[in-house]
Amino acid sequence: MMKTLETRSPELTEMCQYVTCSGGKRLRPAICILSYRACGGADSEKPVKVGTAFEIVHSATLIHDDINDQGELRRGRKTLHRQYTVSKAIIAGDYMFAVGFQLLSEVAPQIANYVVEASAYMGTGEFIQKDFEHSPEVTQDDYIQIIMGKTAKLFAASAKSGAVITGADMETLDQIGEYAEHLGLAFQIVDDTLDVKGDPHNTGKSVGTDWLEGKPTLPVIYAMEDQQYGPRVKELFLKKDVTDADVSEALDLILKTDSVDRCLSLAADYAAQAKADLAGMQESKYKDALLSLADYVVGRDR
Repeated sequence: MMKTLETRSPELTEMCQYVTCSGGKRLRPAICILSYRACGGADSEKPVKVGTAFEIVHSATLIHDDINDQGELRRGRKTLHRQYTVSKAIIAGDYMFAVGFQLLSEVAPQIANYVVEASAYMGTGEFIQKDFEHSPEVTQDDYIQIIMGKTAKLFAASAKSGAVITGADMETLDQIGEYAEHLGLAFQIVDDTLDVKGDPHNTGKSVGTDWLEGKPTLPVIYAMEDQQYGPRVKELFLKKDVTDADVSEALDLILKTDSVDRCLSLAADYAAQAKADLAGMQESKYKDALLSLADYVVGRDR
């Protein structure tokens, strides 16, 4: 990533490196490389380049997300637009999108369609999320549609891209894509649950960030269904001018419901489905790693 994002502009290079060096789990490239190996791929260069492209594209989406959400922190550091400026951050995000697509076209032009499809879903997911900000009318189905676009489709694109460059057949592509999609859903549900109960020292961001931004996450949706505490949670979620006291009260109320347990249970169900999706794949240490990844996603605390 560092090598690919070097530019003739020292400041642009610095900004790209600021984003890519701030940490992250590198799940998308990991899924890409493991899928490639699990499908019999032996080349050590191609899957790394494709995985790099996906991580660069993902990082670009985070830059734009943070601007859109007016976010202050990302992985324990100032967001790019806070560290530099909004206009420069937009340019850096656009540049990283372009570099990601260019890298994909160099390695395997046919997989660009996977990224285009995932990007389209991402845009749709963001708009649906905007539609339901501060809205108690949001449902679990709406939420799944949001995170399918925000997270799961790019996971699936990463996995299918790793598999397709091995020459894998359509059945295998479908299986690996469904695995990654279910994995992505589990990942995002846990991510949103950590916004309610996570340790900021582990997650790199304060709890309640999603609530401050009015995001319709699953912990909020489930808490609003609670007979005892739901009405007050709805009142607080409707507020546009949210205070720190509102966030603190909302989080306390959510934790008094069964919301977190329900979220983690659904995430575990999606992770189990992801593992089941790989049942027909040939046994290998790479398949075992993909299965272990599903366990990691639901057991993590950051």
